[in-house]
Amino acid sequence: MRRYKEMILVGGIAGVTLLSYFGYAASIKGSDYEVENVQKGTADELKKIKIEIENGDIKPTQYHIQLDGQVNSESQNYITGLFNNYAADFPSDFYRFISKEDVFTSEIGPRTYGIKMNATKLDYHSYDKSTQKQFKKTLDYRLAVPDHETSEVRVFYQDGMNVYVQWNDRGAKEKSTVLLLNLAKGKVETLHSKRLKNNLERQYVVVNPYGIVYREITYDAEGIDKDSAYYLDNGKSVKHLKSLDAYAAEGNFSAADDDRSLIAYGMFDSESSKSIKWSSYDFKTNQVKQHEVEGQHIYRFNGSHTMIVKNKLYHIANINDSDFQVTVIDTKNESITYQGIIKDKNAKKNRLIQDVTVTK
Repeated sequence: MRRYKEMILVGGIAGVTLLSYFGYAASIKGSDYEVENVQKGTADELKKIKIEIENGDIKPTQYHIQLDGQVNSESQNYITGLFNNYAADFPSDFYRFISKEDVFTSEIGPRTYGIKMNATKLDYHSYDKSTQKQFKKTLDYRLAVPDHETSEVRVFYQDGMNVYVQWNDRGAKEKSTVLLLNLAKGKVETLHSKRLKNNLERQYVVVNPYGIVYREITYDAEGIDKDSAYYLDNGKSVKHLKSLDAYAAEGNFSAADDDRSLIAYGMFDSESSKSIKWSSYDFKTNQVKQHEVEGQHIYRFNGSHTMIVKNKLYHIANINDSDFQVTVIDTKNESITYQGIIKDKNAKKNRLIQDVTVTK
């Protein structure tokens, strides 16, 4: 009987605590966002850009903001705040697949990939958040099966129905392999395979008509990276891309929308600036070119978000503790096509950019 009374007492205290929490959380005044256009883009362009901001309050709230002025908020209660909200980003069947222990997952921009490999087949699933479309394919597979304890498998580039996968095997003999998943034909092909020294790591970047581009990192005896460089393997010879040496340590270069260049962001001189900078590498000329436009406000580099879709660079960054500057740049013309400010009229602090989606 005594134990029963103790349970009632504990339950009562817990109930009062939860009620007190909800009462306190409900009394907190939240953010009130509006979009102020500095340089207005087209209506169609503004509808495509969706920005997700989350506060750090006791009662977390996510704000879904479109640059055409639409703002929706979604508050999480105490219970949902205890759990990972990751599952809500995907269709239930896709989330079940990528949650399996024998599935390798990776991301490129708005796309999330899941790959499962066994002795006779490869199961490929992908989900594009910008289009909300899922793709599934089972491919014939007759290669070795990765050991999940010693292997890393990730998609590093996709060109239409061709998906390029890096498989790092860190077993007794370390090896790095590039697989081509031909989704149209349902076949898997080995494009490149190389045994590596124990102090080397290889990160593949892109496959294009010039060859396979990868970044190689060398580590010292303590496991600290001491050197890095970009290389181009055209199947006949390997070329050191010396013009990228100054950028290799950062490792920011990725595939541009065309087949003849790479693009990199994050080349900044200070932690706060009005200038938005990026760099491009041209395979034909073997040269790096610097690009720069100037925004309306000084922004903070730390925590900024940058992405590129169809030759448009999207840059979102804090200009103070509660407001964000959004800039859309045409990378071909090096001109700003849109700039605006997402303002919180209540000036609440510690707001974070959770996600940026550009629908196609």
